[in-house]
Amino acid sequence: MKAFTLLIPCLLPLTVVALDYERDIMPIFEKKCADCHSRGSGESKGGLILDDPEHLLGRLEKNSLVVPGDWDASYLFITLYRPEDDEEAMPPKGKGERLTPEEVALVQKWITEGAPILGERGAKGKMPEAAEAMEKETGELPEDPSPKAWTNREGKRIIATLLKVEGEVAVLRLANGAVHRYPIANLSDESRMALPK
Repeated sequence: MKAFTLLIPCLLPLTVVALDYERDIMPIFEKKCADCHSRGSGESKGGLILDDPEHLLGRLEKNSLVVPGDWDASYLFITLYRPEDDEEAMPPKGKGERLTPEEVALVQKWITEGAPILGERGAKGKMPEAAEAMEKETGELPEDPSPKAWTNREGKRIIATLLKVEGEVAVLRLANGAVHRYPIANLSDESRMALPK
């Protein structure tokens, strides 16, 4: 059975250019996280300052905040990827605007590329398992096997990666690694349209 992954269109140039914290990631955090994690605002909840690359570089591997090359062991990515109603999701409910799925995917890609910051880079990582499975089966590697927002008929939204479609069931992987089989009939019309044909 063929493994599918959902491709989120990222605003990345067509040429392959490595992501850079100062140019590509920090502006996202300055826009969405500055109220709680900014030197400029005087707030640094948890001692984390996201608009100071030197500070962040010094914190990269402390408490697994960002483990270069390993997005799924990086606490920063996991908190951004968690569903909105999760008590460990960032930002906390009612405390600010969440990153879009495309922005979360950009953070994931930055970490996978070794989390380049201030000209330094850690080890590069691997694509998510679903992408590796698709490459083995089809010989093709998807451009970006990143998480996407899925909505059910009641309007509840989760962020998950589509692993495959089995008949009338979508197999989704959440940020915590849990895999759920979700009936396609229970998805919103928009989410059903995003499934591979």
